[in-house]
Amino acid sequence: MGLDSVGDLALNIILTKLGPKETAKVSSVSKRFKDLASEESLWSLFCLKDLDLSAPLDHHGNPLPSFKATYKLWREAFCMYPWSLVKRVKSCWDRLKSWLGTNFPEVKATLGRGASEDEIQEFERILKVKLPLPTRLLYRFHDGQNLTGENLNTDVADCLLGLIGGYCFYDHLVNVYLLPLREVILETQEIARHLDLPNGSQFIVVAASSSYNGKFFFLNCSDGQLYVGTQNLLTIGEMIPCVPQALISPVHDFNVDQQQDAMLLWLEEHGHRLQNGMIKLRDEGNIKSLSLFPEESPLCSTAVTSGVKVRASAIFVPEAVDLLDISRKYLFAYSIRMSLPPEGCIINGMHFNSCQLHLRHWVISANDTVVSNINAEAVIGKFPLLLPGEKEFVYESCTPLRYPTGSVKGSFTFVPGRLTDPKGRPFEAEVAQFPLQLPDYIF
Repeated sequence: MGLDSVGDLALNIILTKLGPKETAKVSSVSKRFKDLASEESLWSLFCLKDLDLSAPLDHHGNPLPSFKATYKLWREAFCMYPWSLVKRVKSCWDRLKSWLGTNFPEVKATLGRGASEDEIQEFERILKVKLPLPTRLLYRFHDGQNLTGENLNTDVADCLLGLIGGYCFYDHLVNVYLLPLREVILETQEIARHLDLPNGSQFIVVAASSSYNGKFFFLNCSDGQLYVGTQNLLTIGEMIPCVPQALISPVHDFNVDQQQDAMLLWLEEHGHRLQNGMIKLRDEGNIKSLSLFPEESPLCSTAVTSGVKVRASAIFVPEAVDLLDISRKYLFAYSIRMSLPPEGCIINGMHFNSCQLHLRHWVISANDTVVSNINAEAVIGKFPLLLPGEKEFVYESCTPLRYPTGSVKGSFTFVPGRLTDPKGRPFEAEVAQFPLQLPDYIF
């Protein structure tokens, strides 16, 4: 082809277009081509493009001598998997770790070292299952969370360290973490003693709440779907799918180029929600955790009345669902956040340095029908006093519905000043309508 007359710079550009596999073949043509195909700048580009690596590191994060050695080791370590799937799983973990590193490093520190192929095979032998390829790869990168390791640099009492996060209302506290393989075995064997699972199913417990409210996520290794247990889990084995079934590929078909089981889709969706600010870190009473209550529109509503800002959103609570009870089939928890700006409360041009909640009015609807109209004092027995520029007052409650969709709207009656020392006439602060809905992805 007359390539001997082509300059090195042009050949380098050609090799970048060929890609890593063809570049490796070209290296056997001649000594000149071998030297050109071994240049670090070329393999650093391949590592960046395929693996988003800006430094030569293996899949455990250990340094390697060169980018060429790095690319070679990665391909060898994952030679039994479709390369496109390896890149996708790595991207999923990178997105999660990037957010955690910036916002919640305590949780990032709990991520376990990736499991080896031998460890996964032993796991499969013990539980008599065959992991879907995407889930298998997820464990190759990180073996769940280790909540007792020496790598934790904070008092666990000061954090709820579940990667998936959770919510709290009344005495119901949920914080979900990913189980390492050793705990998957123990939890699966324990729950299997209490459940009568369908014949032919291969359910394993992959995530659970670190509290005692019985929230368990099950991966069905035979069809790739992820399920969460309901209130009737231990009595009749009732579960709800967590990911749209139409998105899941055949779990053991190596010929599917873009395989995706529910576990991968679930974690990818979680990473997207963290990155776009839909869910955020909550620091309440010096206890940090990931809060699953949505923070952005349209799932979170915002209204400002006379300076009082009220944000509101709800989340589906699957572990409290009773699909056998027609009148209370679904349960939703909602979070209300209220605050005053630095300039305080403004009514008819007059400024007040505080206001205190007195009454609440809720209108809860389902299928365009009002199912509850509530007028009462206080919120969860409290009369919050709002002061300018202070942190939001947050409270959570819940409501059952017989339908999977509905909405809530209402208002709070505030008194300028304090209830014991009012400075003006009471006023209504709007709570803009926010949805109650069974989501496509359940966390």
